[in-house]
Parts: sequence; structure tokens; C-alpha cells
Amino acid sequence: MKRKHCLKFSALGLLVSGSLLASSVSADQAPIQILGINDFHGALSTTGSAYMPEGRISGTGSAAVLSTYLNKAENDFLTANPNGHSLRVQAGDMVGASPANSGLLQDEPTIRVLNAMGFDYGTLGNHEFDEGLPEFYRILNGLAPSPGQFYDIVHTYPREASQQKTVIANVIDKATGTIPYGWSPYAVEDVDVNGQTVKIGFIGIVTTEIPSLVLKQHHEGYQFLDEAETIATYSKQLREQGVHAIIVLAHVPSTSEGDVASGEAADMMARVATIDPSHSVDVVFAGHNHVYTNGLAGNTRIVQSIAQGKAYTDVRGILDTETKDFVSTPTATVTATAPGVEKDPVIQAIVNEADSIVATVTQAKIGTAASSDDITRDINEFKESPVGNLITTGQLEIARKEGYNVDFALTNNGGIRSDLIVGDDKSITWGAAQAVQPFGNILQIVELTGQQIYDALNQQYDESERYFLQMSGLKYIYTDADNPTPENPYKVYKAYKADGTELDPSATYTVVINDFLYGGGDSFSALTGGRLVGAIQPDTEVFVSYIKGLEAAGQPVTAGITGVKTYKSAAQIAAEQTTEEEVEIPFESQRLEDSTLPEGTEKVVTKGVNGKVKVVKDATGKEISRTVLVEPVTEVIHVGTKKATKPEQQTTEDQLPPAKKGKKKVILPATGESASILLTVLGLGGLVAVLALVLRRKKK
Repeated sequence: MKRKHCLKFSALGLLVSGSLLASSVSADQAPIQILGINDFHGALSTTGSAYMPEGRISGTGSAAVLSTYLNKAENDFLTANPNGHSLRVQAGDMVGASPANSGLLQDEPTIRVLNAMGFDYGTLGNHEFDEGLPEFYRILNGLAPSPGQFYDIVHTYPREASQQKTVIANVIDKATGTIPYGWSPYAVEDVDVNGQTVKIGFIGIVTTEIPSLVLKQHHEGYQFLDEAETIATYSKQLREQGVHAIIVLAHVPSTSEGDVASGEAADMMARVATIDPSHSVDVVFAGHNHVYTNGLAGNTRIVQSIAQGKAYTDVRGILDTETKDFVSTPTATVTATAPGVEKDPVIQAIVNEADSIVATVTQAKIGTAASSDDITRDINEFKESPVGNLITTGQLEIARKEGYNVDFALTNNGGIRSDLIVGDDKSITWGAAQAVQPFGNILQIVELTGQQIYDALNQQYDESERYFLQMSGLKYIYTDADNPTPENPYKVYKAYKADGTELDPSATYTVVINDFLYGGGDSFSALTGGRLVGAIQPDTEVFVSYIKGLEAAGQPVTAGITGVKTYKSAAQIAAEQTTEEEVEIPFESQRLEDSTLPEGTEKVVTKGVNGKVKVVKDATGKEISRTVLVEPVTEVIHVGTKKATKPEQQTTEDQLPPAKKGKKKVILPATGESASILLTVLGLGGLVAVLALVLRRKKK
């Protein structure tokens, strides 16, 4: 792709707008334009916001407006470049998850619209598998359905076969080992350049995430090959055939900032470059995540034009007859299909016809809203939406009316395809409800353990929160992951039933989920382990039935944010886990020597008083802090240390009093105290007598 002649490259003149002047192209070169869309989803008359680098543009979209923009872009290009060549391509999800005027007619009006717009090449997205490839093949080829298979309006619709060339390289039928239905892995467009031919190759790729996005019975018969390896394989085959200008139509997510592409499509091309440095892929038309993209991954330009016809991509380059390649990496612009232009009358006629056919179903009033404001699917910072709450509340109620003792209802946010549109008279129609839940997924009644529910809730916070749930009957608190990363930032802390009861991981709960989730869709593998106990009507019918039930009961339809999901930081949770208690500090006695008191005596100066302290502990019982509430007072006891002074004792016989003659009368005490005194007196008398005897012996 990068083999250039200096003289030719120096002659290349690119306008700031990305268009190419005819005067800048040499005789053996020719300009090429490739107009592309992705993820149209049968949006025949859908309008909405396009989020562009310059900001939000409201009211964009609808098939007739998109066609006008595409026609003008092509006309402008060919007027400026009479020897130019213009093509139109799509990168998957043209059908499926469609509004009523396409979906009720099995998206056959969308095939007619794409034919009228002149799309040349296209690939498969995950939604082409929604009802199985056999049904998509029937639609694509304009074949009649089996009698009684769909609404009568489908059987009488003037269908036609698709005129585009379908390319898909990485889907293999397990039974045959070949690409299904004879589709080709790539196609080659011959471009005339001044009488010479330069070939452009188109390779089709679909995301290998399909087993997580599609019902099991619609994907289990196929093998999905690695995107990068497949591109490298067929790029090499094309080069061997002299095809060096290569475009990949890849239903793979992408994004960009400035002129740098990122995301899975950029990662895919980095792996392609590693496998085959000479891969020669010039442009990737990406899709699937509905995000504006226009940037480079190496020497490959990656583009994506949001979704639902709200924008289109205009890729332009110059083909060289000598190198059989683009002279440089093509440029691109992504333009929003803003309102205010004249609608393509041919396309609008097809849309009007579809509207008229489905009107008997779609325009029937089924409910009345509390206000004329639409009930939005826009999510708040916790990824909760009003219409998501309305859908799951309806599923919960209808399941209970069917006799199932259901605790919770869960649905994947990706299955909610539109706001619930409300008329100026507050009316809600069947078509408005169907646009919100267009898939018709069967609702399963499943028994799950509390742990499986915790695991499913936690799976919202892997893969950078790509997939998440809407729910009723269940609330939870989430917090920072133990080791938070952009890929896995949060974890669920505690989940509760509607009555505030905390979920028991070992208990069993009954949940209503659609069969897509029960099959592990959107990577919620935790939900596959439940025990199936029953089923009710598909989600579309249940949503319609719920709104009809409210209308019959005279209740207006209303919904809002209910605080299903609450975030608390790790610090907040740690603080909530602490405990506080008041602890008594007993007083202590302190004995002090006091020389002013006689020896052996005590005097209490201050009586002791107990203190109190507030102790804060964490969840493990470890003390975090303590605060003194009442200071303890210590009991102080003074102990005497002064010696007692006694009178001097006489030591001579002369100093002793004369003994009295005669018999002493002994009086016995009546109390123990008197007896003690008597004994003391007698003891002293005996001592004196002994001393006197000793003195006499010394004199002799």
C-alpha cells in the first residue's frame, strides 16, 4: 500500500474538506469515493441525536434524509472529479432491533430502501443473527415466509431481493466447514482508470462476540474465526491476485480522538500488522458500538458513522494504475444527517408505504402517560434509566400475574432500543412500545442463588462496564474494586430485596430474565447457571400487555429514577462498618506518705470517681480511636510516718512506789475491754517484781 513514486506523491493535492480536485490527478490515477454507514437497524423514520466531535446535533436521521445527504456527497464528488468512481458500503446491523414500520414487516422495507440508495457491498452484524441466519437469508433474497409464520401484513408485503454483494469471511458453518449460504469472504470491484483497471478488494468481518450477543440456537451452528487472523489471510490472497487497495467492512467496535483510532478495531489492525506487515488494508469501516470514529491505526484509516442513519462516512483516495493501490492513506469525513434538507422522495415513498401498512397495528392506543414527555432510556451516572425501570417493573408484574412468585426482573440495557414516545395528548401507541422492546425475546423464569445474582451484578463492572442491567425488585450498593482498574473499576458491596432484606448468597431467588440473558448474552455468564422453571410471553408482548393493563385500571404510565444502584466509596463503607461504645475507667487508689500524721494512721483526702471513654472500632474489632468523656478522679490516701513520743521509764527501786500491804481485791471486768486493761496491769506488776528481784541479787 505504501509503495509510492515521489513525483506522483508531490503532485497530489488534497482539499481541506477531504475532496479531491480533478486537476490534481495525473493521467494514470483516478479518485475514488466510498460512502458508508453502519448499524442502520431499520431506522426508516427514526431521528435522534448525533454526538459529533463538535458537539450534539439534534434531530438527525431518517432514511429519506440520509439518502439526500448520500446523493449530494456523490454528486459533489463526481462533479469535481468527472473521472472519479463512487461506491456505497455498509458494515452490518442493517436489520434487527428495528422500529415497527420495518420490524413488523420483518425488515423487508429496509432491504428495499438500501436497494434504492444503491448500496454495493455489505457485511453481517450480530443483529443479522437475531432470528437466525436462515431468516436473514430469506429476507436478503426476497423469499416469501412460511404461511402463518408472521403477521398477515408480512405475507402480502411487496418484498424484493437485496442488490448488494454480501461479504463475510470469519463465519464458518460447522456442519459443512464453509461460509454459510455461499456468501464470499471478499469481493473485488474493478475501477476503470483511463482505460486501465485497478481492483479494490472488500473483506467482510463480524465481531467474534456473537455467542455473547445472540440466542444460543442462532449461533451454536457456527464457528467465528479470529478477526485479525482472517483479515491477514484474505489480504494476502487478494495481493496474490494483484489487489492492493483493500477495504475491510468490519462489524467491530471503534473510537478515535483527534486523528488516532482506538478500540477493538484499532487493536485488530495492530494484530493484522504483526501477523502480516504487508497486509495492505487501507480503510476499515467499523461498527457495533455506535460511536463516531475517524482516525488512523498505523497506516489504516478507521471510520464509523454512529448509527441509525444519523451520520454517514465519506472516504476519498486516489488509485494508481502502476501500484494498483491508493497513492496514500485515504482521507475521510463523518457528517451528521442534520434536519432541514429535502427528503429523497423515492425513499420517503417506501417509508410512507410501510407506515401505512403497519398503521393498523402501530397506531392503536394502548396506554396514557402521566405527562406528554417521552419516557427516556437515557441513563444517569449509575446507569439507571426511567424506561429501564418501567420495562422491568412490567416484567415483574406480568410474571406474578402468570402465577410465578418472582423476586426480581433483570434485563440487558442493550435490548432497550428507544425512548417510549408519548403523544401530545399523552397517548402511548403499540408502535411506540414495540420500538422500545423490538426483539421479541422470550422471558424465562429462572431460579438463581444469591451468589449467582451477586456474580451477575459484578459482571456489569468488567469489560470497562460495556454491558449493564436494568432491574426491578432489587437494589444494591456498589463500591471501589479491591484493586480498581479501568477494565474493572467497581464491585457490588450489598444487594437487597425491595423490602430491604439483604440477599443471602446461599438462598434461592426467582428471577425473570429474557432468553438472551439466560443464554449468557452480553457476557452475563453467571445467569446461565440458573434453573429454568417456566416461561411467559416475549418481552415485546409483555411490555405492551403491562401498559394495556395500566390503561384498563385507569392508571397513567409513569417512570423515573428510583435509586436502584447506589455508589459508596470504600472510605464511606469503612466508616459505616465502625462501632462505638462507652467504656468505664475505674478509679485507682494512691497512697502517699505524710510526715504530719502519726505512724500507722491514714487519712483519705480525695474520694475516687470512675471515668468514661468513647472507643471506636472497625469491623474486625480493632480500636481506631478513643475519646475521654469523663476524666477519672484518683482516690488519694495519706499514710502517717511520724514516730509517736512516750514518757521516760524509772530504772531504780527507790523510784518505784511503795508496795501496799494486805490482800488485794481482784475485780474481774465485765467486758472484754476491761479484761484487757486488767491483764495489762497484772503484766506490768509482774515485770516490776522481776526487776526488783534482779537488783537485790546484784547488791548481795
